[in-house]
Parts: sequence; structure tokens; C-alpha cells
Amino acid sequence: MDIRLLFIAFCLSVSTAFSQTDVEMGSVYINRAEQSYLDNDLNEAISNFDKAMRYIKEVKDSKVARIGTLISFKLNDLSKADVLAKRYFDLNPEKDTEEFKEMLELRVTIMEALEARAIAEKKALEAKIAKEKEARRIDSLTTIWNNKAKEFLIAADSVGDFNSYNIAIYKVADKLGLISEVGDVILEANTYSHVLFFDGFYIFMNDDLKPTRLYCFNAQLKEGYNLPNVSEFNAEAYDYGKVMLPRENGILITYPSNSNDIAVFDLNTRRFMYDENKKDLLKDLKKNDIIERYNSDLQIRLNKEWYDLGTTIGGGFYPVFNGKSLKGFLSTSNGRLFDTEYYQYFGPFCNGRFQIVENGNSLWMDAEGIKFDTIDDNTGQYTGHYKFVKENTNHYRIVTKEGEKEVFVKGEKRFPKLDDFLEQHPK
Repeated sequence: MDIRLLFIAFCLSVSTAFSQTDVEMGSVYINRAEQSYLDNDLNEAISNFDKAMRYIKEVKDSKVARIGTLISFKLNDLSKADVLAKRYFDLNPEKDTEEFKEMLELRVTIMEALEARAIAEKKALEAKIAKEKEARRIDSLTTIWNNKAKEFLIAADSVGDFNSYNIAIYKVADKLGLISEVGDVILEANTYSHVLFFDGFYIFMNDDLKPTRLYCFNAQLKEGYNLPNVSEFNAEAYDYGKVMLPRENGILITYPSNSNDIAVFDLNTRRFMYDENKKDLLKDLKKNDIIERYNSDLQIRLNKEWYDLGTTIGGGFYPVFNGKSLKGFLSTSNGRLFDTEYYQYFGPFCNGRFQIVENGNSLWMDAEGIKFDTIDDNTGQYTGHYKFVKENTNHYRIVTKEGEKEVFVKGEKRFPKLDDFLEQHPK
């Protein structure tokens, strides 16, 4: 026999031997897979089945298809179970067997499960699309809300307590201003760094110790104005100096530097006040032995020293100057001199009380010299229904209730909170 023919025959026999061996090996793993399935060891069952399929390249035996179908179904691998079930019916023409009926029942169950899964996946996809659509709608509305809500921000680092006049002091950086309960700026916080408030009057100052600019706001009348330059009071004065609390009668007293008199300003008439008929006053003081003498320059003598008598602060009290240095305060009712060694400053007399600064402490005193820690301020408490809520370091929002809902406020404008805004714009 030709040697080439012998070689071909040998190769064919070897190939056939190996092919038979693969089928046999695959059968061993199929049997193991079936037994593991019966033992309810699904992990081992699928492991043996996968090993079998490495030897069995194509499912040509209905047993292999059946075992694969059963295992895959138990593991909920419905797609694989469906493919193997189809293959089972392609390979098994015997329709009258019990196995066939069981597999047919299983095939229907697999198809129903696949259909149910497809429906569930479709619903899940539709829900996902609807959720994403709703998220885009919410994002769009939120963007609109954010842009509009910025109009209701109040630029302020801090806001003080409101009073019965529905206004409060607010601060931006190191400047102070006035704002209403609905966010209307009464005085911009860009000039004044200090403020005094009492009895319904605000006095804003550009400096605490030596102010050169003063602004008055009458809370009751809702009117404000700049006080005159201190040079209108005294051309030689450098600044307003110490400023005392304004009082209900509208009188403000300051102690200008480089001056031999105090500044008494009527906040209602917006004019400096001066004593008229001082000579007649001095005559009475001399007659009543309150002063020793007075001269043609209208100076007075006390304890053999000559002084200038300043403008009255009310209550029968007058400041006494030694040149441009404040010596004290003279009570014309009893002649007592309240020396600046202890009593540095007096404010205007109103409702039976002076504000005084004694040894650096602010107190109150009546015309008899009796002292009090506090007196009533007629400003009153806030009774409104607006709240300033801190939004961030430099901004506030004003909130009030309208019905059951809270809304943002800015002047006459109102704007709902985000959740309420979204409710007002349904799908």
C-alpha cells in the first residue's frame, strides 16, 4: 500500500479516536451535572455542564439539552434555558413521553417568564425615561427659581433687631445703614461706621471719637438728613467730638474739639441752638449767689477763677469752659459744679433725666444729682411678621407667611420657596 495512503488512514483513525474521547468525556460531565442538579447543588451542576460543553462543541443529544435547560432555568438564566429548550424539542421527536410533556410545560414557563421579564424591563425603562424627564423638568424649574430668587437676596453681613418703627440697622463690611422690614434700604451702608439710636432718632457718624459727618434719621417721621458741617457752629472746631444720645425732645448735644462751647442741635428744626439774653441770665445768677461775678465778655467767676458759660443743656445746667477746656457742669439751682474729673459729659435734659458719662461709664441722672442705671427708651418692640434669615455670609432673605405658606419678600414683591414653586408648576 502506498505510504501516503497509510499516513492518511492513520490520521483519520487518530481523529476519530479523539472525537470519540471528547464525546465520552462530555458525557461524564453531563452525568455529573445531572446528579448535582438532582442533589440541588446548582453551582456544581452548572460547573460540570460548562465543562461538558468544552468537549461537546454542538448539542446533538436531547439529554444534554434537557439537563442544560433544567440547570439554566433553576439559575434564572432564562435566555440560555430558552435556547436549550428549543434545541431539546428539535432533537426529540417522541412527543408522547412523560419527559416530553414535562419539558413542554417547562418551555411554556420559560416563555412566560421571558415575556414577564421583557414587560418588567420595558416598564423599568419607561420609568427611567420618565424619571430622567422629570429630573430635567425639575432642574429647569430650579434654574428659573434660582435666577428669580436672587432678586430677593439682601446684601448684608448682619442685621440688627427691628423696632416699633419697623426698621433696623444693617452692616456691610464696616459700614452701617438702615433697612425696612421688607428690605427697602433707607440709608445705604457705605459711609457711616458708627451709630447712636435712642427715643426714635438715629445719629450716624463717620467716626466714633472725632466724627466730621453726622446723619440724622427721624424714625417716627421717616425722614433723614445730613447735619451741617461743624464749622457752621464754630469755624475753629475740627470735628463734632463726643456725641451724646439723642432725646425724645429732639435735642442732640456734641462736644466739638477746639471749641469753648458745646454744640446743641435741634433735630426737629435742624438748627443749632444758642442762649439768648445771656446777660439777663448772668444777672440772675449773680443775684442768687450762684456765681461770684460776671464781666463785659459775659464770663463768670467761680472760686476766684474766670470761665466761659456755655449753652444750656436743659434742667438748669450749663457747661463751664476754661478757655477751650471743659471744666464741668454748673447747676444753676444750687450752684454745684459737676467737675469733669468725674463727670466727663452730659447729654440733653429730657423727661427729668440727663445721660451722663461718669468715669467712662454711661449712666442717667436727674437734676438733683440722683443717678440711675437705665431709663425707658420710647422706641418700642417690633410686632411685625417679617423674619430676616441668614442665607450666607453676606446675604439675607426676608420671609413671611401668606396663608399656610412661607414666601420671600422684597418690597412689594413676593416669591414662593422652591418646593412651593415646583408645586405651582406641575407636569
